[in-house]
Amino acid sequence: MTMFHRDGDCNPALWGLVLAAGDGRRLQSYIRKVRGEDLPKQYVNFIGRRSMLEQTFDRVERLIPARQIVTVVSKSHLRYGAVRSQLGCRAPQDVVVQPENKETGPGILLPLMHIYKRCPEAIVAVFPSDHFILEEDRFMDHVKLAARAVAHDSCRFVLLAMEAQHPEVEYGYILPRADEGSISLWGMRSTARFVEKPDPATARSLIHCGALWNTMIMVFKFALY
Repeated sequence: MTMFHRDGDCNPALWGLVLAAGDGRRLQSYIRKVRGEDLPKQYVNFIGRRSMLEQTFDRVERLIPARQIVTVVSKSHLRYGAVRSQLGCRAPQDVVVQPENKETGPGILLPLMHIYKRCPEAIVAVFPSDHFILEEDRFMDHVKLAARAVAHDSCRFVLLAMEAQHPEVEYGYILPRADEGSISLWGMRSTARFVEKPDPATARSLIHCGALWNTMIMVFKFALY
């Protein structure tokens, strides 16, 4: 896992934002076959008895209290009994219902408004709900380190990235800035470029240049200008 930073802002109260409003269409045909319904993938238990969303909750709560974790879902998801059941343990004020799926940007901004109203000085860690992570403690240690870096320097916007295993065209890539000889106290590297869903040739070129997969896991503090 590698951390990158961009300009942003910071604080001591760490909050979590879980993104669960996506429709997860790439696995839709498989889920329909095994479940008989078009349940978005984050609500499905592919491994073990917990869904990907429930695994995300358990993972995040190793670092952040449940009362400081806000989840955004799409209104259309609530028609599924599995979704209502998985959200049943969350306090009503901790679940933000998006009227319809408007992709990642609005999916982050809407719940951020709710977090800001409750804690304007919060440091926020954003977690997609459709990741499978084997070494969960190690992963959350990286999130903790990122939060410390943001708390230490309010001008950081930290992204977590991982080594690209193959030239995947459905992922986003982060190209780190060339090593300038300086060593970051937090083990972070600056970002030179972002590339979203490249074609196969571009993906191979990016990996050759040292680009990493963007996990969309980020840590930052609200910035007011």
